[in-house]
Amino acid sequence: MRKLDENFEEWITFILFALLVVVVLLQVIFRYILQVSLHWSEETARYTFITFVYFSAIVAVKRNKHLRTEGLVQILPAKAKKTINILADIIWLAFTILMIRLSYLATMTVLASGQQSPVLKIVMGYIYAVVPICFTLMSFRILQQIIRKIKHKEHDDSASSVETTT
Repeated sequence: MRKLDENFEEWITFILFALLVVVVLLQVIFRYILQVSLHWSEETARYTFITFVYFSAIVAVKRNKHLRTEGLVQILPAKAKKTINILADIIWLAFTILMIRLSYLATMTVLASGQQSPVLKIVMGYIYAVVPICFTLMSFRILQQIIRKIKHKEHDDSASSVETTT
């Protein structure tokens, strides 16, 4: 389970990126060298890219690498920095939970409509389901970060100190 916890999102992003590269490369080869267009490649690349972006965001959460505006926070004492960072993560967690709910409702609406993608004929609800699934995983990773920050006795001045506590 530890290996899964440490590497799940990284493996998914690796597979998605590799698939994206292969599909786009095939499209370029077929279109510009063989003068034939692959009808399925554009949709496949689009949906793969969307999924890749969401899973990459989860990796950034897990590694504590998302951008933050910390100018004011940096002048505060260490205990206040830690408190504000935890509070910011709690607000972010609330946002992701809201996004889970809203994206789930959108997914259910699209699933009920029976809409399919134009070329691949994939039920679009399955494509939309990536969003609530990824926000759920992101919420889990944010919760892990909050717990790590609470357990960490002294304040972490950088993201790398949070990573070393794992």
